[in-house]
Amino acid sequence: MSDEFAAPTPTAPADLFFLETMMRTRPTPRPWRAASAASLAALAVLAAGCGSGGSPDTAQAGAKEASGEKPFIALSNGFIGNGWRQTMIAKFEAAAKQAQADGLISKYKVVNAPGDNSATEQVAQIKSLLLQKPDALLIDPASPTALKPVIQQACSAGVTVVVFDSAIDSECAYVLQNSFVDWATYAAKPLLDGIGGKGDVIVSRGVVGSQPEAEMFETTKKILGEYPGVKTAATVTGMCDGATAQKAVLGVLSSVSKIDGVIGCGDGYGVAQAFATAGKPVPAVTFETNGRALNYWKDNKIDNGSVAVMSDPGQSVAALWEALDLLEKRDIPKHMTFPIVLIEQKDRDAWAGALKPDEYAAWPWTRELFRQQVKAVQTGGEPVKPPIPTAAG
Repeated sequence: MSDEFAAPTPTAPADLFFLETMMRTRPTPRPWRAASAASLAALAVLAAGCGSGGSPDTAQAGAKEASGEKPFIALSNGFIGNGWRQTMIAKFEAAAKQAQADGLISKYKVVNAPGDNSATEQVAQIKSLLLQKPDALLIDPASPTALKPVIQQACSAGVTVVVFDSAIDSECAYVLQNSFVDWATYAAKPLLDGIGGKGDVIVSRGVVGSQPEAEMFETTKKILGEYPGVKTAATVTGMCDGATAQKAVLGVLSSVSKIDGVIGCGDGYGVAQAFATAGKPVPAVTFETNGRALNYWKDNKIDNGSVAVMSDPGQSVAALWEALDLLEKRDIPKHMTFPIVLIEQKDRDAWAGALKPDEYAAWPWTRELFRQQVKAVQTGGEPVKPPIPTAAG
């Protein structure tokens, strides 16, 4: 989830999600002839790099590829202070650990920038990561612009760079993200349909002034224009954060009439608390996609058109598969949009039973499903819909 929508929530200590670099396994002894062939290939690549003005790092990357050594994957995360980011890291670590066990990668490392989404800190940590010579670098960026120089440094060193969860100002990086337009669309349309296309609603905006929020708000206004029977009774700034939205909505409830719905961006749990505090029935809301919010929705038998929608923390796993396919020279689009996570009432109970309280719903991207979605992007086909998990783990 982009930092514009990433207000911190009480979570486990962030250092639980740091993972120390795994020890590289000792190579299996090879016959002298095979070793010599690999050495000659490495020398040839090095000579080619020097002769063409290529950097030593690029030549070394070519030598590593020629030797058949499995890649080292690193992930730089600009912010760890909420459940969405922690889910994103946990999903990546589980997938990377399995990829290592399957012999797809030699090792992996995750670095979470300390502080509150500091691009300066993330740049410093990426530079430190580059000294360890990863083959691919995955980045959930603190800024769409400030990381441009260090990303170019990585690309010039022969590192494959995949940025996810955000657009980025970089010509050499591959980008995988969810759509803010889709997010806003799924937060509004199912809810408005659920209330019968008529009534009074409150719009809870995100971080006003940010580019993603502006895109989402414009989408919301456009959709509301398609429902002439719906009136916007109030607009508040909820920051896509339950606690902030709770205060903002509570502040206007005394001045509005009956409210049929609150269109938000993953702050419905707090919005519901506001209505409960005011002694009013909970209207249709846009819930967070974590276990706590979904079980509240389920346990309170709220059946009024509510939905849950947020971006997919499983993007980190899709980015891992993208990096591996790029290292294998597969054809991958430079920019890809993957499906958002939308949970309607028919799927609510399945997700609620599969998630821990602070865990967010994430599509379980396998390598096969990733490749199917790449094909859908390339051909303009229907997006892949991965299966809903069936048990908490």
